Amino acid sequence: MMSGKNYVKAPGIRQVYFVGICGVAMGTLAGMMKELGYEVTGSDEHVYPPMSGMLSSWGIPVKNGFAGGNIGRPDLVIVGNAISRGNPEAEEVLNRGLPYMSMAQALFTFFLGQREVISVSGTHGKTTTAALLAHILHSAGTDPSFLVGGVAKNYDGNFRLGEGRYFVIEGDEYDSAFFEKVPKFMLYRPRHCLLTSLEFDHADIYRDLEEITLWFRRLVNIVPSEGEIVYSTEYPALEEAVAVSRSRLHRFGEGGDFSCIETGISGGAALLSLRHSGGEIKMETTLMGAYNYANICAAAAMALRLGIEGKAVAEGVRTFTGVKRRQELIYEGPGVRVYEDFAHHPTAIAYFIGAMRGRFPNARIHAVYEPRSATSRRNVFQGSLPGSFLRADRVYVARPFKLEALPEAQRIDIDAVIADINVRGVHAGLYADTGVIVDDVVRDLERGGDHIILLMSNGSFDGIYGKMVEAVKALRPN
Repeated sequence: MMSGKNYVKAPGIRQVYFVGICGVAMGTLAGMMKELGYEVTGSDEHVYPPMSGMLSSWGIPVKNGFAGGNIGRPDLVIVGNAISRGNPEAEEVLNRGLPYMSMAQALFTFFLGQREVISVSGTHGKTTTAALLAHILHSAGTDPSFLVGGVAKNYDGNFRLGEGRYFVIEGDEYDSAFFEKVPKFMLYRPRHCLLTSLEFDHADIYRDLEEITLWFRRLVNIVPSEGEIVYSTEYPALEEAVAVSRSRLHRFGEGGDFSCIETGISGGAALLSLRHSGGEIKMETTLMGAYNYANICAAAAMALRLGIEGKAVAEGVRTFTGVKRRQELIYEGPGVRVYEDFAHHPTAIAYFIGAMRGRFPNARIHAVYEPRSATSRRNVFQGSLPGSFLRADRVYVARPFKLEALPEAQRIDIDAVIADINVRGVHAGLYADTGVIVDDVVRDLERGGDHIILLMSNGSFDGIYGKMVEAVKALRPN
């Protein structure tokens, strides 16, 4: 984090209270406001790490549980998008007529409105791409601010307050708040947009891909005509979304204005060639797989459009160390590697497994997956999910997280998914206990040879990350 000393504080606001403060975006915004000198407090239900520890380290008091009496007399209340009507603190705010905002609105009011905003949006890759773009801009000396949905390893945090003109923000399409039923990215009012991908997701909010595409079209429509829009050639819905744009449009990917290919491997790093109308830029990266090369191509394209020189772009890519929980190597021992990834959409799962198969063609790949997101627990991916695992050798699927909370007609038939994977020739099993998953993986390791273990979930996965590492370490210590 940096001081952000040239951000101007809002007049008349001293004390700020956060309802639902432990969400990643909410907690991060709380830390940013604390850094600028606001008095920040908040509450959440079942206060939990890692955000609880981060808030404590920033000196932000947090009440465990929601109660109207928690709020006190703040100058402003910020309400998280997980908070619904009926929450005692939401009711207290409304009944008392206290000033309130959504997280997205507050982020614009206190930070984004003072910078040139670059929104990175899309179904896949936005966290890594936003973090990489911010790092390229920082390496080039522009001193940007950024906020992403994961911990950028280069900065050991998910935000930075710089003093330069740019603010790179991960533009999420999820609802802003119960009183503001629009995607968060609409409230960021970007000058530039980087669109990584567009597929159906968030089935708890959107009816279909057409509805999501409508919001991306609306996002594009607020980008100024002098703004830059960089978007992928791989997703037809993006072509539809940008069709009426008045901004400067640039395509990345096959057949686009910018393309990126792997030309070799050297010392564990991939060698890449970024080709564009201005020539060729040679780069190297420790990130793996075609989908990460697409993320790199996207970030590099936007940086070049913003005037960053090719040499600085290549240096930013070379020195970028990634984002925690995105293709993160969490253990390496003799003949075994354990990776953690946020993958939960069928496309992301297939990309992740495919990248590992490409890098480790002779290893035995264990794909361990928890259906946890609102969409992955629904039957919208019933047909596409089994095919995502075809490049794995063994598949271990946990029973979906809190499946009973969904209407029965919407629930994924996870037993049918397992049967479908097995029919396609990949051995798959369904598990109610993560300890049994760990035992089965470790038992397979005893056969010898090289093994790659991929742990995939957008949540805590019942602590399987630590359990797996300890068990593997005991069998194959490094």
